[in-house]
Amino acid sequence: MQSLLRVRREPPRPRDRIEGLSGRLRVCIRACSRNLGDPVDSYIHVGSGFIYLDVDLERFRSYVGRARSGAELGRVLEEVDLRVVRDYAAFSEAGRRLVIPGSTVKGNVRGRLELSFIPKEGYVRSCLIRAAKQPTREPPRGTQGWRHFRIWSRSLSFAREDACDYSRREGGVCLICDLFGTAGLQGLIHFSDFVGVNIDYTTLSPLDLPTGEKLEAAPPGSTFLGHVGFRNLRPAELGLLLYGMGLRSSKEGRPVLLGKHKYRRYGVVLGVVRYVVEYLELAEFSEPLRVRDTTVAPGSGVTGADLDRLIELLVNTAREEFVEELLDVDEVGELERVEAGV
Repeated sequence: MQSLLRVRREPPRPRDRIEGLSGRLRVCIRACSRNLGDPVDSYIHVGSGFIYLDVDLERFRSYVGRARSGAELGRVLEEVDLRVVRDYAAFSEAGRRLVIPGSTVKGNVRGRLELSFIPKEGYVRSCLIRAAKQPTREPPRGTQGWRHFRIWSRSLSFAREDACDYSRREGGVCLICDLFGTAGLQGLIHFSDFVGVNIDYTTLSPLDLPTGEKLEAAPPGSTFLGHVGFRNLRPAELGLLLYGMGLRSSKEGRPVLLGKHKYRRYGVVLGVVRYVVEYLELAEFSEPLRVRDTTVAPGSGVTGADLDRLIELLVNTAREEFVEELLDVDEVGELERVEAGV
């Protein structure tokens, strides 16, 4: 039986007072487009959860109207059901605007950070809260999750202790749960919905996949704008947040995967996006942000070339603090290699 790797857990920092860095990032998520210098043209689909059906209502009413008993009605409904056709799966919306929900973005950034931590000295800093049943051996090629495992095998090839649960106020939590929250513990990082700024219902692309599935997708170049708030962070933890978005040395991150069918290729590419930070501002009540020779005062913001430099410094601070623990995985490049059989 495989032994369980220990998760490094500590008491969460206080939530009842303000200390450290607090502020917000203005961030856009862009579906990759070669017209914008990206390596691929990629659509993105984030589902609303609604399934629309194409039904001939007049015919349905006439069938139902002829039923004279419960048994007849059952037969009628079965027959009508055979004629029901699924329409295109709708894109997520809020207030009649297309959005990528904040919960989706949070899960995407959190999941990437969880997978980026590997063990050091017998401990690992992430509990993989969303993947308690994650296999520790590569699934057979072609089965559910095999691409995901191949890309992240260095952080998935061992079993770890159970996920954090602070609902009983006992014990501690891992670093990722302290930052993003877990049962019984509110996170320190919050994500707004990301609203489409150059796309609406008229510009969605209907995609008919070879599997028979139909999706409404945002076309390449579509951009969604939102905010990420943070409080009580240290500079290295703010660097981790940026790292989880795929940022390394500038305000524009590397291509990463997000949304439905991000691991599959159906003749079109789905789910390849970039995170781009447009602005970083500190709250008036924040401590100053000091990293290397750079200082950002409370109540002030950073953009442009200064933001490029600051992001590089923050990411490097995280790498230095978590040296030998952070993977640097180009997930889009790894996926291409997996698809090529390398």
